Amino acid sequence: MAVSRAAPDTFRSWEGPIQAMEMKIIARGKRCRSCGEILFDGDELERQEKDIASALVARGIRTGTEFKLVRKVAGFRANEVAEMFGVRPETVSRWERGEVELPRTAAYALGELYEHPKITQQKLAAFAQ
Repeated sequence: MAVSRAAPDTFRSWEGPIQAMEMKIIARGKRCRSCGEILFDGDELERQEKDIASALVARGIRTGTEFKLVRKVAGFRANEVAEMFGVRPETVSRWERGEVELPRTAAYALGELYEHPKITQQKLAAFAQ
């Protein structure tokens, strides 16, 4: 949890909606009664990233920033995704930075990798041969 100068008894458990990357999720943390600041610990931040990634996949990945978040939460390095998709690592980097349009097929394939990693990796490997 982040360091704060407030007295320890100033913080109370808090749960409520937050919006991140155009996705609304429920978050849990500690809220300062005097200033309203909300602190999250590392486990909560990891859970929030997973919730956001799941919501993005369910809705459909639309941007390079969303693609990058889902890729990282899924545990893939950019060069691994590039190899599975049959593109150069620089191409994945350009998608993620928004320099070139993210192909819908790549967004869909990453969503499948996120939801079904083993099956999708096998299918991509078979397709590449």
